[in-house]
Amino acid sequence: MRLFSLHQIDLPLRSGWRRALFLSLAALLTLAGSAEAIRIAAITGLGKAVRVSALQQALRLDPRNPALHSRLAQLYGASLEPADLAAALAEARRATALDDNKFEYWMTLASACEAVRENAGAEQALEHALRLAPMAPQVWWAAANHYLRVGRPERAFACFHRLLELSPDYAEPTFALTLRAYGDADLVYEKVVGRERNPQLRLAFADFMSEHDQFDAAHQAWTAIAAGAALFPFGAVSSYLDRLLSHGRYEEARAVWSSLEQHGVVAQPAGSEPDNLVFNGGFEQPPLGAGFDWRSEPAGYASVDFADASPYAGAHCLRLDFPLGQNDDFEPVYQIVPVIANQAYTLAAYVRSRDITSSSGPRLRVTDPDCAACLDAVTEATLGSTPWHRLALCFSTGAQTQVVRLSVWRPRSRAFPMDISGSFWLDAVSLTAEKR
Repeated sequence: MRLFSLHQIDLPLRSGWRRALFLSLAALLTLAGSAEAIRIAAITGLGKAVRVSALQQALRLDPRNPALHSRLAQLYGASLEPADLAAALAEARRATALDDNKFEYWMTLASACEAVRENAGAEQALEHALRLAPMAPQVWWAAANHYLRVGRPERAFACFHRLLELSPDYAEPTFALTLRAYGDADLVYEKVVGRERNPQLRLAFADFMSEHDQFDAAHQAWTAIAAGAALFPFGAVSSYLDRLLSHGRYEEARAVWSSLEQHGVVAQPAGSEPDNLVFNGGFEQPPLGAGFDWRSEPAGYASVDFADASPYAGAHCLRLDFPLGQNDDFEPVYQIVPVIANQAYTLAAYVRSRDITSSSGPRLRVTDPDCAACLDAVTEATLGSTPWHRLALCFSTGAQTQVVRLSVWRPRSRAFPMDISGSFWLDAVSLTAEKR
């Protein structure tokens, strides 16, 4: 029988003791970690609360958490009670003392200062936030609003201008606020829009002013745009252009359209006849749906295809389908065309049809949108199934006519068969002035 020494026996005993100690410590650490995790989860949940008591409870668990102090300041700041506003200021200051590198905490402090009329403190906090986040539009918006409220217009204008440089999405609220505050469109244009080479702000100003029927101010902005060489998309000016047309400011609209052509923003398709006043008369490019190009009005009883591949000439034509058999008066396609007063014109186009059932088929119509009694000329209707054939119409404008509305018109039928179905094609539309 083999004998073991005491030393030999002691080693496994000590090894087992160490193992037990290690497991005990691991268990304690696990419990501590779980407790900390529970504490953090509790703080996080309470920190998202909208009740002061919940945030106060969270701060008892984590009193040096700046986010909790800042959030509590915001909740106190929502009150009108002086004691709550003072508490908001104290909490906001505590947040920035704990962490002075978060611009959000400084913005909360600025708001708290302003609420208790500590304007100097508010301005210091805002300037600190601007230094920390010079590219954050919301900080410039807050600063601009503060300086406007405390009667420092030059600083407010500078902040609004920088805001719009960073984010043109603020253009509408900025223009609305500054115009309401100062009531001077020229001042707002000069100080807020400024002399930026990028036309985006000027376009936004023109659009805003035209929307509020201040067309002279809008024209000032557009004149500066037109004098420059910067490129911009048609969509940036289309609403302004359409407001000019809807308000009967045709000369201004023609000037804008001419400038768009000069800048290459809009262009007639290649091969267009120079004396043809109809824009894109051969439907060789998708219509802009605004200005002096083709437009369509959606209707369930007529479908519009501006790129049908069976033209009279070129690569495309317009196709209208009438699938529902309705008997309605409608103009699914039209274009506003600039003309001159007391002038004779000839309208010409090529059309064809297939299975037009109604006794009242589609035709071309020319009207004066400002004087229905002054001009309303119509071509003959297209009925049944016909090959490509030419339609022509001669008319004269009135003494005050500046534009005409050229449309495809289907008037309501008053004789059997009434409902219209089938298809209609249109191509090579031209409007030319007769020589005097």
